[in-house]
Amino acid sequence: MKVRRISDALKVRASHQKDDIAHDDTRRQMTFFEWDSEVDEVGGGLAAAGLVPGDRVFLPISNMHAIEMAIAVFAVFRAGGIACPISTRLNPKEVADYAALCEPRFCITDSLDLVKDLDLAGCWSVDAMPRDLAALPDQAGLDPKADAEILATSGTTGKIKGVVVSHPDLMAGVTGTNMDRSRSTLHALPLTGSGGNLGIVMLPARGGATAITQPKFDPKGFLDLVHEKRPNLVYLVPSMLRLVLDHPDVADYDFDGVKYLMTGTAPLPHDSVKRAMELWPHVRIRNSYGMSEGGVGVGTRSKEQVLKPGCVGKLPDNMQLRDENGNVITEIGVVGEIYGWQKHARRYWNDPDASAASFAGGWTKTGDLGYVDEDGDLIMAGRSKELIIRGGYNITPLEIETVLHLHPAVQQAAVVGVPHEILGEDIAAAVTLRPKQRATSDEIIAFCREHLGDNKVPRTLVVMDDMPLNPNGKILKKDLAEPLAKAAAERRKATVKN
Repeated sequence: MKVRRISDALKVRASHQKDDIAHDDTRRQMTFFEWDSEVDEVGGGLAAAGLVPGDRVFLPISNMHAIEMAIAVFAVFRAGGIACPISTRLNPKEVADYAALCEPRFCITDSLDLVKDLDLAGCWSVDAMPRDLAALPDQAGLDPKADAEILATSGTTGKIKGVVVSHPDLMAGVTGTNMDRSRSTLHALPLTGSGGNLGIVMLPARGGATAITQPKFDPKGFLDLVHEKRPNLVYLVPSMLRLVLDHPDVADYDFDGVKYLMTGTAPLPHDSVKRAMELWPHVRIRNSYGMSEGGVGVGTRSKEQVLKPGCVGKLPDNMQLRDENGNVITEIGVVGEIYGWQKHARRYWNDPDASAASFAGGWTKTGDLGYVDEDGDLIMAGRSKELIIRGGYNITPLEIETVLHLHPAVQQAAVVGVPHEILGEDIAAAVTLRPKQRATSDEIIAFCREHLGDNKVPRTLVVMDDMPLNPNGKILKKDLAEPLAKAAAERRKATVKN
């Protein structure tokens, strides 16, 4: 058959790899043939319920039902609809706000209470999805250039937006049917985010490998799955990697079958790289960078690159650094905003103003900062919106966070700018500590003074029990801004009194 959409690629895989495992969510394994068959049935069921091409289908499905998520997403494609995955960790108001943006007609979920107040033409639980093979639309009649998905951005700094991904976009990088049948990837990424959705849900159809999903991340459970499933590749976001490395029995687990450790979605602490290399010297570590809006990606390819703090690989031709006036930066070591170009540009759903501000001529304004070193490697320097301007000097939080992660007691670290009457902004930090480790705020600040210039040392530092995290494991700095600003004000007030 002619492969026009990624759902067509699944049909071809089902023919050539009928009995190979496509998805494994630890409670069930699903072959390519089973996946393809169920997708046809549910796709027909959605069409029979009244779905017409372009209708949005809400998919608040947790990783507890990863296989059902894979079925639902591809069923929406086969029915001609637009899939709208959304995290089940959001509260009902956030879900309602996102629904108001996407205006879904239908919903498949494992969290019915989360969507009970939405105005929907049809809503089904994952264990009772509509099925009607006879009603499946003719796939040749579906538009191969249509919108395929609306992916919610992480919302770390503000209101959730919907990034539109087209079918041609999803087809980029789809390989033929030849593959190394031993390939498998173990992960715990939420399948509602871009990394989990584009990287994992699509993975088997895209390249023929097996996707193994841990239903809910915990370090010991992940290590147990490495031992049990023997994946070739493991994907851990930096926060998950640190928790795995800090597990007291990590050295006792067999990683012999793992060839690659992939990480990304957030800055990678340098000490995590060194600890992983010491623990698993045979594993090739790859640090990657990409974003929902851009669709562009880059990653390290050598040991030397991944050992550079902040390095995400060579700056490719489809990425640029630009200054605040939009001029391309060619000088070594000069920080600029990262722009990425892709053939199938994305946009924000129902938000033309935000789309115009972020997407132009195929180029995406990422909001991320970086610079190119003397080797041509791209070094991340944080987010432009997070840039701290202290007394007229630009300070990137990532540089300070890198030092904080070097402290032997620190597990997680986040740095934000807080209001200051004279300086404009001052530096405040929040940290969590590793298990059984102790350190005071003053001790950690003193450590920073040994490794940073005085103007970059946090004046306020709060030791927290837990960090606010989004579903992808990123620290929600917007949730730290107010408590850290309050702590900084109290510190200055106490200093004045003394």
